[in-house]
Order: sequence, then structure tokens, then C-alpha cells
Amino acid sequence: MNLKNIISVSLLLVCFLLTGQGWAADDADLSATAERHLGGHGFMPSQYIDDPFIGTFYSSQVGGAKAVSITRDINGLDGEHLVTIEGRVMFASLGMGFQQQLGQKWAVGAGGSALVRSGTNALSFINDGANVTTSQYLWAKRLLHRGEASQVTVGLNWKYSTATLFTPLEFAQHISDGGSLLDAPLVMDAKTWALQGDIMWAYAFNSMWAMRANANLGVVEDIFESGVLLANHRFSVMGEVDFKSRYEVPVGITFGTFQGFPSERIGSGLSGYTLGFWYTGKEDFVVGVETGWLDIPIADGGEAIDGVFGVFNIKYFF
Repeated sequence: MNLKNIISVSLLLVCFLLTGQGWAADDADLSATAERHLGGHGFMPSQYIDDPFIGTFYSSQVGGAKAVSITRDINGLDGEHLVTIEGRVMFASLGMGFQQQLGQKWAVGAGGSALVRSGTNALSFINDGANVTTSQYLWAKRLLHRGEASQVTVGLNWKYSTATLFTPLEFAQHISDGGSLLDAPLVMDAKTWALQGDIMWAYAFNSMWAMRANANLGVVEDIFESGVLLANHRFSVMGEVDFKSRYEVPVGITFGTFQGFPSERIGSGLSGYTLGFWYTGKEDFVVGVETGWLDIPIADGGEAIDGVFGVFNIKYFF
């Protein structure tokens, strides 16, 4: 899909937001604790797969990830091979978000997150460097359809990110080549933004089993070239089971997968599998741990690394 088509899809979603007919029943209970229930099933959150619900909530997440099965050749400044290391890149993340319901069909929200990536010893830090990325989010949702067992919502999501990259290997190479210390590239800053149109669907088979799916289409500014827009999409699906309704055990399990496109590009190609375990004994909050496997592109059109992650997530409904 080319850039023109992506922009067209985003504009179409804007039209749905602004002019779509109110398919949701006006007399339906759309309070936050009730709206996330369809067919008697209470839906659970996910770090990577959005839900279609427009109720008011606050969420927070803290997590980490580690690269696995990766190999790094560490070279000296003259290019001579020194040593090979494995699995020495770590990630840490922190995030929060708040969504406010507006009437029976709308919601707006805002959030922020921080991500730190670094090598875990001196050699991997020198070779791979490190970065700190902070992001701010704004979003709007509009409920298109709500039935007894299903819900469809469209939305717009805007993200602004700033990144600070530490590049000790480039710094050392610059100095060894006779470069000036004043303009040596030890730290680089980058800024980028993304606009995304979302369509989100949820369906409950019964009070125990349910699933949801998302299609997210949009554009992102090239982090290396200001003003250049690139395609940025994600498709995801997740199933879930809540044992509370049938067995009176307040435990839920989610299992999903997501794929970013273009898959070969850094920033857009993140994909993976998720598995979550949740406490579902309260109507006004859900708390749990989500883990899984990630495929993380780290170079456009080139290298990707595999990683495992874990996220502690709590979500309050008002």
C-alpha cells in the first residue's frame, strides 16, 4: 500500500468519526465497567492489542525485555575482530494513559511512555550504544456499533516521540580518524511523529470465551529525514478466556499475535506473540502480567533480533 492510499484510508476514518451514524443503542449501559462486558464476558487489556471500548479508565504499565539468540561481533577501531557476544541487549519501559468517555459514542485520551535500550556490559554498550525514547499520545474514538455480543469502534491516534541515542563506537571511530572532539557524535537527538487510523472489533462467544481484532493504518515521519512520511501499519488478533463466570475462579488468560508493516523497517515492523494472565475478580479494575515473544527490526531492510518481554499492567475503570 503506497503513501497516497494510506492517507486516503486515514481520511476515510476521519469521515467515519465525524459523520458516522450512531449505531449503538442509546439506552445501552455504556459506563466503563459495563461497556467492557459483551455477552456476559469482561474483556481484559493488552500492551500491544487495543480494545474498542470508550469507557473512562486509567492504566499504567511497567515492563522489560531482553534480546535472545543474537550474536554480535565486537571489532576494534581498526576493524579487527575482538570477541563475539550473545543476547546482551536489554529494554525497560514505563507507560500510563487516561481515557475520558464523552456522551454515548465518543472518548478522548492521552498518555505517555518511556523506553530505554542498552547493552548490558561494556563491550555491548560500546558496540550497540543505547537510546532513551519518550512518547506522548493523543487519541479519539467513536463507537460505530454495539450489539449484545459485539462492538466496533473507529479512532485516530497521534504520537510524538523524541529519542536520545548514545553512540560510543561512532564517537571512538570519529576520534581515531582524527576528528574533532567538539563535533564527535557521542549523543544524537531525533524527533518524529505518527498519525494512525484504527478500526477495533470485539466479539464474545459466551461469558467465558471472546476475541478481538484490530487494523491500524497510518503514516510515520522518517526519524532520519524530517518531513518524509512512511507507511506504518499493524494488524492484530487476540483470544481470551475468563474462568470466573463458569468456575468462579477470578483468573483470565489472553493470547494474541500482531504484525507490523512494512515488516523489514525499524519502528514499523515490530511483531510478536503475547500471553497474559489477569485477575478478574473486581469490576472496577483488572491487573495482570503479559509476556511473549518479539521480533524487533533494528536496521531498515536488514537485521532483526528476537526478544522476550514481560509487562505488569493495571487498568482502573470509572
